[in-house]
Amino acid sequence: MISRRTLLRGAGAAVALPWLEALSFGSAAGKPPVRLAFFYVPNGIHMADWRPKAAGALDELPPTLKPLEPVKKNVIVLSGLAADYTHSPVAAHEPSGGGFLVGAKCRHSEEPEVGGLSVDQLAARQIGLKTPVDSLALGIDAGIRGDHGYSGTYLSNISWRSKTTPAALELNPKQLYDRLFRGRPPKRPNWEAQEAEQKPAAKKETVDSSVLDLVREDARSLETRLGFSDRRKLEEYFEGLRSIERRLDGATADDRSHHQEAFKDADLTKVILPDGRGIPSTFADHVTLMLDILTLAFQTDTTRVATFLFSYEKSGRSYPEIQAPGGHHSTSHHQNKPENNEKLARINTHHISLFSKMLQRMSRVQEGESTLLDNVAICYGSAISDGNKHNHDDLPVVLAGGGGGTIKGGRHVAFAKKTPICNLFVEMLARAGVEQKQFGDSTGPLGVLS
Repeated sequence: MISRRTLLRGAGAAVALPWLEALSFGSAAGKPPVRLAFFYVPNGIHMADWRPKAAGALDELPPTLKPLEPVKKNVIVLSGLAADYTHSPVAAHEPSGGGFLVGAKCRHSEEPEVGGLSVDQLAARQIGLKTPVDSLALGIDAGIRGDHGYSGTYLSNISWRSKTTPAALELNPKQLYDRLFRGRPPKRPNWEAQEAEQKPAAKKETVDSSVLDLVREDARSLETRLGFSDRRKLEEYFEGLRSIERRLDGATADDRSHHQEAFKDADLTKVILPDGRGIPSTFADHVTLMLDILTLAFQTDTTRVATFLFSYEKSGRSYPEIQAPGGHHSTSHHQNKPENNEKLARINTHHISLFSKMLQRMSRVQEGESTLLDNVAICYGSAISDGNKHNHDDLPVVLAGGGGGTIKGGRHVAFAKKTPICNLFVEMLARAGVEQKQFGDSTGPLGVLS
C-alpha cells in the first residue's frame, strides 16, 4: 500500500500525488475526503435571469445559470437565504464582503475587525491539519480603499484567520503554483565540478525547470506498481501540471495584465493594481488558471479548504471583452434600465461560465468509483441580492458538488424568507467532518440537502 502522503521526489523537488486506488487516506476503504470551497461574486446579481421559475427539479435552468447545464445534476440552487448580519445603515459593500463568511457584523471602523473566524478558517483549524496547506484564499483583483468610515480590507477579504487578520489573498497564479507545486527550483548537482566552481542556479522562468523533469525517475518506478486505471490518472495529472506550467510561462513573458484595461477608467488613487508578471492577459484566462490550480490542489489533497473572489466587493471592473463596458459597480445600480440589466446579466453569466468550467473539470477527475466533483461541497454566492436595492435577503446561492455522496443535486430548493445562510455553512462543515452545532446567526440545519 502506498501512503496518501506519497511524494515523487528528485533533486530537492517534491510533487504530491493525486488520489489513486492504490492510495490510502487513512479512512475506511480509502474513501476520499470532502473538500470545501466558498466562491464570492460582488455587487449582487440580476435576479430576474438567475432565479428558477419554481422549486423542485431543475428541468430548465434560467438564463444566467445555463452554463451549468453539463453539471446540472451536481448543483442545487438555494433561494430564500439571508445574511442579515451584513446590513449596515451607512454602507452596503464593505460589511457584505468582510462579514459574509463570518456570520457576524464587521466593526464600523477604518481599522478592520470582524466578528471572529470565517467559516473556511474554522474548517481549516480542524481538517486543514491533515494537509500540507491548511487553506487557500484566492482572488483576481487586489481591491480598493474603503468608504463611509469602513476599512477597505473588508472589500477584498472574505477569509479571516482572526478578528483582525484576513488570510493572505493569493492573486498571482505563478506565485500560487510555485508555492503549491514547485517551490524554489532546485539546482542540478554537477559532481564533476569542484565545489568552489559551482555557482547558484539562476531561477528559471520556463517549463524547462519543471518539477516533473526532476521527478521523472520516481514516476517511472511508481507507475510499475500501479494498475491501468491509476497509471491513466497519473498521466492525466502530469499533463494537467504541464498544461498549467505552459500557460504560466506565457503569462510570465509580459508584465502587462488584464487589470490595466479593466480599470483604465477607474480612479487609480483608490484602485490597487497588482504586478502583471505571471498574470494572464485576459480575465477569463486568469480565473481559469487559478481554478485549474485549485482543482489540482484538491486533487492531490494539498489542501481541503479554499475561498475564491471573482473580484472585490464594490468592484468597478469593466468587461469590454463580453460587451459589458463601464464599471461593474455602477452597472449594478441598474435603476431597471434595460441596457444596465443586459450588461449585468452578461457579467453574471460570464462568472458562472468560468465556475462551470471548473466543475466540469472536477467531474472528469476520477477518485475510485466517484469523481472529485462528488467529493466537494462548494458554495457560490454573494451577500447582496439586487445591487440596486442593496438587499441582503433572497441571496443568489448555488451549492455544487456531492459532499461525499451526502448532497442530492439537480434541484431548486426555496426556503422560508430570511433563512440564515449560516445554516448552509453548518451543513457544509458537517459534510467535511467538522461538527459545529452553531455558527454565526445559524438557527439549525437546513435538512433538505440529502
